[in-house]
Amino acid sequence: MTVGENIRRIRKQRGLTLKQLGDMVGVNEAYIRAYESGKRNPKIGSLQAIAKALSVNVEVLNNSSFDSITAMHRLFQVFRQYSGELMEIQNGEEEEVAVSFGTLPAMRSWYERYLRYLEDVEECNHIKDVKARGEALIEAEDSFDRWMDTYPEQETSTMMLEIMRAHDKNMDEIGKNAQ
Repeated sequence: MTVGENIRRIRKQRGLTLKQLGDMVGVNEAYIRAYESGKRNPKIGSLQAIAKALSVNVEVLNNSSFDSITAMHRLFQVFRQYSGELMEIQNGEEEEVAVSFGTLPAMRSWYERYLRYLEDVEECNHIKDVKARGEALIEAEDSFDRWMDTYPEQETSTMMLEIMRAHDKNMDEIGKNAQ
């Protein structure tokens, strides 16, 4: 997704109009419309203000549109920085490749939230009314998206954040954090 598509998606999730978001950021709604349509790209200061107004990490808005090669290189970067390990796992009759990040403590909270999402989907699948099931599935997906968009603010303890910050500081000191 582009930066503008992400702004629109999250603005609508929050139930905000273009004018309301513009007022929160201190710009005319025409700027927000131009950002969302891709006619303008927000400068970093504007992007940070929009992220703050939407209560998301700026990374959620930025760097969102990339191809599979870029995705692999981002994974390589995380793999190196957080003691990644590749493994084969059996999924039915097929073998798949999985990656584990040994020193990325936040992976546990993501996994636990993902399991909750799968439970929500399973509950939705038991709803007999097709329209109600579809709406419930959309809500389950939106809820999981909101969790990812607002991470680490939701469900992450202060202690976990301190552990993550200490790890990042240590990696900076030994020169392993990507700049």
